[in-house]
Amino acid sequence: MRKGGWAVKIIATLVVLLVLAGCANIRALFLPEEEKKLALETKRPQMKKSEDPYFFRVLTLPDYDTAKEAYDKTAILGIPFRKVAREFKDKATAIRKAQPSEFSVGVRAEVQDLKPGATSRIIESEEGFSILQKTTSAHFERALKLMEKKNDEAALRLIRRDLEINPGNVDAWLALAKMMDEAGDLEETLAAYEKARELDPENPVVSNRYARYLVSQYRYEEAEKVLKAAEELSPEDAGVLLNLASLLVYLNKEPDFASRLIERGSRIDPGRAAWYRLSGVIRKRRELGIAPKSKGVN
Repeated sequence: MRKGGWAVKIIATLVVLLVLAGCANIRALFLPEEEKKLALETKRPQMKKSEDPYFFRVLTLPDYDTAKEAYDKTAILGIPFRKVAREFKDKATAIRKAQPSEFSVGVRAEVQDLKPGATSRIIESEEGFSILQKTTSAHFERALKLMEKKNDEAALRLIRRDLEINPGNVDAWLALAKMMDEAGDLEETLAAYEKARELDPENPVVSNRYARYLVSQYRYEEAEKVLKAAEELSPEDAGVLLNLASLLVYLNKEPDFASRLIERGSRIDPGRAAWYRLSGVIRKRRELGIAPKSKGVN
């Protein structure tokens, strides 16, 4: 009897385990449709995101209030664009992917002004109101955060990746130049600054940084050319005026021109003590009879 009792217990335990296993399978038959879909979606392989940097998702809405509401959800609340597009599907006149060439001139200008990684922007044009969002990843923004944490190797990889996708990103070229300067790579630093200057020749920030780098490498004549070109394009930029005047005073060249730069700069930004210091150097040299160097001689 004792042996028979143990056998009954073992059989009963096996039966319970089989029943529980069966219940798990039976439960799957009664899952709500939404849970079934979710389970299927998690098993499916993730679709690759489009790597074409020139595609935009476009949600065109009929009036300002509707477009502004959609824009606020993406730009301010941070709701993913696809969810907003789904929410406003009934009100939208168009939901599609497009390239900048497909837009009107006014919208193309706005599209070109979108920076990589920017959330979205509302566009008013003849087509109505649209919300645009680049499909590229924000490699550059992530790289900047890594640079702050001194993770330069990972940041450099992201910057190079961003420039492959967005070769017109001037800020990324400047960041690359800075990193290559710190790495001691003269050729790539110069190439990065030249590219940034080529893309945005009227940007005084680019010219000032490039010129300062050239000066640090004792390439005074090249720095002078960069700053003189920048002064013609940005005659009211105090940084350009100060850098060019400082270089000319340091080289003891063109004191009359340097004085005019100082005078103009002191009117634009009168709070800088550098204007008075540079003027004092020029005046002292004249008092001592120190002749300026001839043009083209460094």
